[in-house]
Amino acid sequence: MNIQWDNRYEFPPQLPDTDPNWPLRELAAELQKLKVDVDVRLLGVADAFPDGGWCIHEEGNVWLVYHSERGRRSGPSIFTSSFDAANFYLWIHVCDPAADSTSVGRLPRIR
Repeated sequence: MNIQWDNRYEFPPQLPDTDPNWPLRELAAELQKLKVDVDVRLLGVADAFPDGGWCIHEEGNVWLVYHSERGRRSGPSIFTSSFDAANFYLWIHVCDPAADSTSVGRLPRIR
C-alpha cells in the first residue's frame, strides 16, 4: 500500500522512548477480559488468518485493520494512530450495529 500525504497534513513525531507495542498489548488485554474469541498472539501480524479473520498491524506509516482470507484483504480501514486502530478493532469485535440501535441510526451497541 502506498499512501502519499501532501503538505496539508502534519503528523507528530514518534517519540524515541515510546513503546510501539503498547496498543496491541492493551488491545490483547481488553479482548481477553471481554472473552472475545481472537488469538491475541496474532495481533500485529499481517495476513495472520489464512482461513479468515480480522487483522491489525502497522504498515509503513499507517495502521491497518482488515479482514484477511486466503491472502486477500477486504474491508480495509486505515489509521494514522495506533490507538484509533486498536479501538476500531475492538469495536468490530464487541459491537453489533443491528443490536437495538433504532434511536440513533446504525451506531453500535454492546452485544
